[in-house]
Amino acid sequence: MKAHLILLMLIWVINHNLSAQTLSSEQMKSDFHIFRQALETFHPEMYRYTSEEEFDQLFERIEKSLNQPLSQQEFYKLLRPALVQLKDGHIKWIVQGKDQHYGFFEENLFPIRLYFEEDKVYAIHHYLNEAIPELPEVTAINGIPIPKIKNQLLQSLTYGDGESLGGKYYELNRFFSAYYSTELGTSETYTIDWIVNGYPQKWTGKGISKTEIEETYPASQEPFSFKKINDRTAMLKINRFFSMKREPDFNKFLKTSFKSLSEEGISNLILDLRGNEGGNEKLGIELYRYIALKPFQYYNYLSTRPNSSVDFDHNTSKLFRIVNSFSKEKDGDYQFTKSPGLKPIKPYSLAFKGEVILLLDGQSFSVTTEFASRAQSDHRVTIIGEETAGGAEGNSSGFFTIVTLPNSKIDLGIPRIGFHIADLDKSINPNRGIIPNEVIQPTASDIQDQKDPVMDQALKLVGKLEN
Repeated sequence: MKAHLILLMLIWVINHNLSAQTLSSEQMKSDFHIFRQALETFHPEMYRYTSEEEFDQLFERIEKSLNQPLSQQEFYKLLRPALVQLKDGHIKWIVQGKDQHYGFFEENLFPIRLYFEEDKVYAIHHYLNEAIPELPEVTAINGIPIPKIKNQLLQSLTYGDGESLGGKYYELNRFFSAYYSTELGTSETYTIDWIVNGYPQKWTGKGISKTEIEETYPASQEPFSFKKINDRTAMLKINRFFSMKREPDFNKFLKTSFKSLSEEGISNLILDLRGNEGGNEKLGIELYRYIALKPFQYYNYLSTRPNSSVDFDHNTSKLFRIVNSFSKEKDGDYQFTKSPGLKPIKPYSLAFKGEVILLLDGQSFSVTTEFASRAQSDHRVTIIGEETAGGAEGNSSGFFTIVTLPNSKIDLGIPRIGFHIADLDKSINPNRGIIPNEVIQPTASDIQDQKDPVMDQALKLVGKLEN
């Protein structure tokens, strides 16, 4: 028994020492050089939004800061501005073996769900259902004013292409406790200043665990669904552009759904892509073939970087390296040629000819945003909701190269293909996400009462079309 106790204590000491270790200046400089070389070698759109000169200046400032020992968390945060400046929502920066959001702390986390609504922040509920006032406006946490916290967190987020803010606000609302812990640490107790019925009050409560937070969010939804709303209107809800084993086949689902629209004389379609972070670009193209009114080209071109040998370990799929060998150089750039959507495509004979109302939000990303960009450029849809996380002009995604920095043990995931939408409408800002025709952001009250003002507005619009 005593030997067992000594062994447990020894294991604790070893693990504690490992977690408490700092990285030397030499270790960090070595990892930083790999970090920079990996981005410059593999990323297809390094300078899509930020110039090479600006990156050089940023890298120089980072390297100058590597002059004293830092913890893994401090090093993680020090390099992150380069990824924020990349403005690529697909880039991955994850502590090895950890959740991408909860990279450093899983206990003593902020216990209340917050909602960022324009310039104010409201408390929705306590994750463990402890009693709190109804929708108090939060003004400070542990003495730090909310505007300062908000700005600090926004400046640390990478989920969003270009200047899009939709994805960043989605991340703030969904994972505030995780990001707060990375930026500002954790506490056994939290003190909140908030305004209740016009009067300032304070509240103090204990921190909770990641498990307790995540259990309050619903499990993953079915991949897609179709239903008639009335004799003239139907709704297609697509939560992701992929399906897993033992789930319905996406292509068969689309064919069956659009056949039903045709046979039943449906004239209005609500297409709900909120919460859809993407998947397989082939399926986005497949969906567009069912609403396109004329032949279309989906992508203008796809950029890539040539297969390269580097002197550090990395993981790149063999399939990508094979298909990437067919890429061609054009005017000093490399273009990926083995992808659908680069040539004109005809709509299906079952293509829907009626009105399409497209619903989007800050979680609409990647394949979803490509689809929305194509549809918006072709003036095929009326869009209601919030700005997307994905870029209107395209994104960097597809295959990934994974590099694990050997000393800091942080994984850098680099997308390998730069997608560019063909015939982008000139009225669309290429540096932002998709901006809906009618922007509607749910309020904190809507969230608390489980109301859906975006769907309500879509149904109102359908009602006008039916009259």
